[in-house]
Amino acid sequence: MARQKGFMKFSGTIGDLNFYVTKGVGYVRKAGGGFNGDAIRNKRSMQRVRENASEFGHCSTVKKQYRLALLHFLKNHKDPKLHGRMMTLFTKLKDLDTLSERGKRQVGLGVKTSAGKRLLKQFNFTATGLADKLLAPASFAWSSQTLSFVNLELNVSLFPKDATHVGLQLGVLDFNFDTLESGMRLSDVAFLEPGFSGDFDLQHTLVEPIAATGIAIFSLQFFEDVNGVFYPLATKSSYEFKVIGVM
Repeated sequence: MARQKGFMKFSGTIGDLNFYVTKGVGYVRKAGGGFNGDAIRNKRSMQRVRENASEFGHCSTVKKQYRLALLHFLKNHKDPKLHGRMMTLFTKLKDLDTLSERGKRQVGLGVKTSAGKRLLKQFNFTATGLADKLLAPASFAWSSQTLSFVNLELNVSLFPKDATHVGLQLGVLDFNFDTLESGMRLSDVAFLEPGFSGDFDLQHTLVEPIAATGIAIFSLQFFEDVNGVFYPLATKSSYEFKVIGVM
């Protein structure tokens, strides 16, 4: 590659030379080279590119189905960076597959590792931090698929302006990372007022054994009670959900 000299600089191809201008500087280089579809599909030197493309497509497909399986919780949450953050998560999960050859590594095999389960549980969909405070006196049991709160205290200071209740809900997702089939089981929403103190459980009505990978999810949302109708608050900090267990 060389620079163009002279007062006038131009772009285009003459013979086997490419002329182009970048940031006011003219350059010229020999035409040809670069990547093309045929080279990527067939050249030995493009093997790593083919492997990366195959695994990226796999991660994207699994991520899409996982996101759809969580739609009940994601529909209340807007995050323009979520797609990119989830792709990073699923790429890391794929990297944990040490059984498959490069180019064929699978998210599902990564999830089966203890590190994979930890990554799924630690991923932050929302980050207000309030869920952790409410979950401090709580425990989740996979045997009964129940989230139990002991001595939960809802201080008035936890409630944003206009909020008359907080709605708590448990979801148990059974997700197959191989077939991408899934089923979500939801508890009723428990509406609690400021100042609530006591014990209670969240449990969905259909307790069945987990067939694939079990993912327990806790959500909270603030509401305003207007004549007996609960209206969710629209602020970003009024809604949160998080994974609390992976089996």
